[in-house]
Amino acid sequence: MKLRFLLPLALAFFACAPLPPLGPTGGTTPDTKPTPKPQDQEEPQKAEEQQVGERHSINVGIGLRKEVAVIECPEKKWEFKAGLNLGKTEIETEGNCKYGDKTYRGNWTVLSTDSGLTIINTLSIEDYLKGVVPHEIGHLKLDEVEALKAQAVAARTYAYHHLNSRKSQGFDIYADTRDQVYNGRDGEDSLANEAILATTGLVIKYNGNLIEAYYHSTCGGKTESSEVWGQESKPYLIAVSDSAGGRAFCELSKYMKWEEKFGKEELVSLLQKNAMDARADKTFAFSKIEQILITEKFSSGRAKRLVVFTDKDSFEVFGDRIRRLFAREGKLLPSIPLGISQDKDIFVVTGSGYGHGIGMCQMGAIARAKEGQTFEDILKAYYTGISIEKY
Repeated sequence: MKLRFLLPLALAFFACAPLPPLGPTGGTTPDTKPTPKPQDQEEPQKAEEQQVGERHSINVGIGLRKEVAVIECPEKKWEFKAGLNLGKTEIETEGNCKYGDKTYRGNWTVLSTDSGLTIINTLSIEDYLKGVVPHEIGHLKLDEVEALKAQAVAARTYAYHHLNSRKSQGFDIYADTRDQVYNGRDGEDSLANEAILATTGLVIKYNGNLIEAYYHSTCGGKTESSEVWGQESKPYLIAVSDSAGGRAFCELSKYMKWEEKFGKEELVSLLQKNAMDARADKTFAFSKIEQILITEKFSSGRAKRLVVFTDKDSFEVFGDRIRRLFAREGKLLPSIPLGISQDKDIFVVTGSGYGHGIGMCQMGAIARAKEGQTFEDILKAYYTGISIEKY
């Protein structure tokens, strides 16, 4: 696991992941991206199960269900319209083609079906990372380059692990926060490119297999296990402390502590609207919220189970989905709440961190880099028992 940076002031402006993630706006900084959501995607095919051997290129889904598409390359301009010339059109180019308002490296495939056009950009994974790293962790400074290297290795691992994960749609990975934010050549960063080059081919493995390299903006001092998604906990994605000397490495994030307030009437409308997306155990119409309780917590103190009592019945929401329950204007809660209180007609939701909390904390990684930790140190702090190997 969309977010420029303050450090100290630019951090106030902090999007795969990967992902997000972890992750998921395009051109987002870590504090604004919900990183990749595994429960919403097809099961990735592990590298050891691939029949074609190692692949070092990736097919990125840039445009989906489009009515028209124009790909403008230096040597030719291609125009497509949905419903015409059904099938696949492959475009081999010298690169630097423009699609929409962005310029991309690599080649193109356009799939035309009755449901519209799918636009796919194919390029080497190393070039793909140039369009990912600065959009996932931001444009950093020289003394933070080890964080860029850590991000490059995590994003590369995520990419390799997710090859063929969207096979039914004709590509490997989305270009947005459903996987990792990819903006082509736009916004490429010279220092990030150096970090990618310095770590060329390096990936993260556990027991010889590529890991699910989830990451997020701000953990608030402790990461979470993959249990927050209702999954069995992976041994390399367990909850770890991200503090030293009584302070969290990510303490400079503006989301280290956050608070959201909701009026009673507003909350009735939001919770009924969001209950299905939040996968509440049941949905029904109600006109009043009597009480909201956190009935179980994760080891970090974040809510594990939340129960909403209404004038009709009660319903329950689990883990990271609680963030979706309180979504308004398309914006989720920054992280899983630590607490919920009621002050007359106002519900106050408080928390610490931004994102799902699983895997690498990007703000923590930046602070660790500034303190002299290497990218290997950073990755091993967040992913337990892993090795960093050439792929």
